[in-house]
Amino acid sequence: MTNAELNTFLDLEWNCAAFTPEEASVSAPLSPTQWARIISRHPELQEFCPFAEFTPADWVVVLEKQLPFAWRCSCWKDFTPPQWQRLLRHQPTLLHYCEIPDHPAIRSGLLASDSYFSADIDTHDFTVGDWFWVVKHNPRLWTHCPCQEQFTKPMWWSLLYSSADLLPDCPCLDKFSDEDWRRLNIVPKLKDRIRTREQFRKLIDLTRYPFRNSRFDE
Repeated sequence: MTNAELNTFLDLEWNCAAFTPEEASVSAPLSPTQWARIISRHPELQEFCPFAEFTPADWVVVLEKQLPFAWRCSCWKDFTPPQWQRLLRHQPTLLHYCEIPDHPAIRSGLLASDSYFSADIDTHDFTVGDWFWVVKHNPRLWTHCPCQEQFTKPMWWSLLYSSADLLPDCPCLDKFSDEDWRRLNIVPKLKDRIRTREQFRKLIDLTRYPFRNSRFDE
């Protein structure tokens, strides 16, 4: 993942977090992209689907959730490394269709899938973006990341937005703005793991900045 691709991803994710998901309205005729989203959730509608019109991006949307449709895809050669990276995180068994298995993005996608041990994947040429992808989707590999100090505030925001597993390791909590915290919405992500009053107090200590007017310490 190049710096440009990484920054584009981070900007898009942060901006999308400001909005509440709404039910999409559907009007005919449906575009291939709309069909890809529909088929990814409702494979039973495949007889009505224009598979031949799908772009590689559309196929990624479908195959992430519907592996049985792989036989219909005829554009494996057109997938970009970032598309393979995203696809293999969900479906590592599709690696045999990939003609560039040694690309760093491909290997980082496999490592993010949690289907391989870190010792089985060569990471010597991973960029910061490749390691970000791995840690974002497989936080348990944080300790294996050799470029932890290079992670920026937007990258940390994205990591916590995904799972909040690395909250205690985040070095830039005091750099998050009120709007960052609002979009992060961290407490619901951790509520299933909070069992005691002390655990809740620890969470509040870690996330002091969005609670400037709180009275938890009284």
